Amino acid sequence: MNLLDKKGFILDIDGVIGRGDKPIIEGVEGVRRLKEAGKKLVFVSNNSTRSRRILLDRLQNFGLDVDEGEILVATYATARYIAEEKKNAKVFTTGEIGLIEELKLADLEVVDYKNAEYLVVAQNRNLNYELITKALRLCLKKDVRYVATNPDRIFPGEDGPIPGTGMLIGALYWMTGRMPDVTVGKPSKIIMEQALSILGLKAEEVAVVGDQIDVDVLAGKNIGATTVLVLTGVTNSENLKSLIERFNLRPDFIFSSLLDLARE
Repeated sequence: MNLLDKKGFILDIDGVIGRGDKPIIEGVEGVRRLKEAGKKLVFVSNNSTRSRRILLDRLQNFGLDVDEGEILVATYATARYIAEEKKNAKVFTTGEIGLIEELKLADLEVVDYKNAEYLVVAQNRNLNYELITKALRLCLKKDVRYVATNPDRIFPGEDGPIPGTGMLIGALYWMTGRMPDVTVGKPSKIIMEQALSILGLKAEEVAVVGDQIDVDVLAGKNIGATTVLVLTGVTNSENLKSLIERFNLRPDFIFSSLLDLARE
């Protein structure tokens, strides 16, 4: 199979195109080449601290010609999912300003935990004891809908891995025995089906590209798409074998970088 026969690509951002605000040169060039080849692209990120606007600025700062309609981030996907489920819902979140921005844009009401109908758990780099306590109390309420933006255990930061939303999911599970009622981000079908809708393509017409086996590769397999793992993020040449064994999951293709895929 020649990957460049695919009509579209669902591309992860962190660990594929950049690490935080720092571009991955091979990733950026890979995007340019795919665009030059006329491929439809959607950038799908499990980043739970950034809004579409923030990620658009980042990609444009990398020198990429991208518009907001090509970006699907877990914050927006989560807000969209809740708004479709219940208009004007009252939401308490552990998340940062990027998530709060998307929740408000979806006409959801961000409230204190005592008034919330939804608990939205997301990564927060300023996490403190008070925030965890509020999330705990909401999690114990069975009538409160518990939504996680994404399940990532770790996230590729500028200078190495950092804790992801999974840290909070795990802490709440340890305290309450409760897992999220819904997880929106990869590997969930929710965000992936939103991505296919943006592309206007079927799963068999696209390839899913990412740097995490248990997140990106699994997300692609969950919708029946071709899966591609690149070794510029959480997965690298040193831990590749052990991670494949750990998750018992093998991508259809493995490349050193997105540029190597685009050169195929």
